[in-house]
Amino acid sequence: YKERNSLALQLRYCYAVNKRSENPVYITVSGLTEGGDTCEQLKKVNGFPEQWKSRAFSCSADPLETLHSDNSKLVYLTSDAEHTLEHLDDSKVYVIGGIVDRNRLKGTTKKKAQELGIETARLPIDDHLKLVATKVLTVNHVFEILLKYRQFGNDWKKALLDVLPNRKEITEVEKAELETKEEEVSSKS
Repeated sequence: YKERNSLALQLRYCYAVNKRSENPVYITVSGLTEGGDTCEQLKKVNGFPEQWKSRAFSCSADPLETLHSDNSKLVYLTSDAEHTLEHLDDSKVYVIGGIVDRNRLKGTTKKKAQELGIETARLPIDDHLKLVATKVLTVNHVFEILLKYRQFGNDWKKALLDVLPNRKEITEVEKAELETKEEEVSSKS
C-alpha cells in the first residue's frame, strides 16, 4: 500500500511539472485500475482525472501492450538497460516503469520490457555524473529529466544536475576524474 501511495504522489508530481513546463508532453498512465490503491489515492486529488485530461494527461486500466500495439515505437527506460539513451526521438514513446521497487526488485522493469519485446534504454547518467547513491530514480525524477533535457536544448548534463536531488551525492564526471588524478599524483609524491 505504501509503495502504491508513493507512486500516486510521483504521478501527481509528473502532472504538476508537465503543467508548468514550457514544452509539456502527453502523459498516458496504463494499468491504472479502478479500485486499485494508486487510482484511489489519485481520486482524492481535486479534479482527477477530468481536469487532468484537458492538460495532455490520460489514464487507462489497460496494460501498456494493449494501449501501444506497435512495440517498435516504445522505449522502456530502466537503469538495468545495456543501451544508453543518447537523444530523445519524437517518433518514440518513452515508458517510465511504475514499479516502485525501492531497489528490492532489481531487473524487474528490464525483464518486463523483454517479455513484451520492447527496446530498453537507460538515462546517460554515467556519461555525465558520478553518483554515490543508487542510479534507480523515481518516476517523477525520470519524467522531469526528460522534460528538462528538451528545455535545456538537449543537454543531458544540465537536465540531470537540475533535477537530481542532493542526497544522490552528485559529482560531475570531469570534476570527479580530475580529483581522482590529483589524488593519484599526491599519493605518488
